This record gives sequence, structure tokens and C-alpha cells, in this order.
Amino acid sequence: MGQEFNERTKPSPEDLVVYQVVIDHFKQDTREFWTRANFFLVAHAGLFSAFVVAYPGMAGRSNLMSLSIPLLGLGTAIIWFIVLKGAISFLQSWREQVIRLDKEIDRFQCYVEVESLAKRNPLSSPSYVTQFLPLFFIATWLGILVSILWTLY
Repeated sequence: MGQEFNERTKPSPEDLVVYQVVIDHFKQDTREFWTRANFFLVAHAGLFSAFVVAYPGMAGRSNLMSLSIPLLGLGTAIIWFIVLKGAISFLQSWREQVIRLDKEIDRFQCYVEVESLAKRNPLSSPSYVTQFLPLFFIATWLGILVSILWTLY
């Protein structure tokens, strides 16, 4: 797995501090990614609920009110997609740093083994796949908008 661990390859205390800081930063960014993803998911659940409740009373009206919730949902989904794409890019940069340091410091190379899986097969990474969830919402809100416009005109 790794090289023989002896006094010559033992990391310095300063190296261990840097290693710990990088790992902590990676973990924090991962937590923030999931917090953001969950926030937007809950926001869309609320928007869909509001739409389902409000739309029957607005159906057939040729005003902006019937389009307001779907437009807000579409805008939110686009922002969500941009935020998650940026966060994934940032996470991948930190993942590479963790792997690089892990090769130098950890004789067991735990992060190298696990994080390399995400790099080799991105579809096995929940965070990588989650970045595409907003595309589903974008398509859904677009479908709703087209349907409303179709019935109005």
C-alpha cells in the first residue's frame, strides 16, 4: 500500500498541522455543500407546494400572477445549479490537495483510497451527482411555464 513507515519518513509536527487544516477545510466545504443543496431543495419543495395550492385559483388568468411562482422557481433553480457547480469545482480542488498531502503523510493513505474513487468514477460520488439535480427542477419549471402560457394564449 504505502512505503515502509520509519523514522526517516515520519512527518514533522508542522506537516501534521497543515494536513489537519487541509482535511478540516475539506470537511467544512463538504458540509457547506450539503447544507446549500438541502436549502435549495427545501425552497423548491415550498415553491411547488405554494404553486399547487395557489394555481387552481389563478388558472386562466392572463396576468403575471399565474407566472410568478414558476418564474421564481426557474430563477431559483438556475441559481442553485450555478452554486452547486461552483461548489463541486471547489470541492474537487480540495479533494486533490487532500490526496496529495495524504500520499506524503499518511502511511495508510486512507484519503487516497477513498477520494480517488470519486475522481475515477464521478457518478459514484453523491455530491457530483447532486450538482445535476437543479437541471430536473429547471426542466420541470420550464414545463410548467410552457403549460401555463399554452393555456393563456
